[in-house]
Amino acid sequence: MDIRQKTLSLIEQLSDDQLAGLLPLLIAARDGQHEDFSSETSQAYQEWLSSENDLYDEAFSDELAAR
Repeated sequence: MDIRQKTLSLIEQLSDDQLAGLLPLLIAARDGQHEDFSSETSQAYQEWLSSENDLYDEAFSDELAAR
């Protein structure tokens, strides 16, 4: 199986939400914008770092309160 077939096979297994996250990467690859592949600049990474998704505050709330 070549890389195109493997990729298409994997894409077919993704949900619409997963595809929505993949679309900007595919467009950037198509357009030759390889510098946009950095995880630090991705929307998913930025959401993961956001205060709304801060699992550490919740997991370590006892230690944070003791400070």
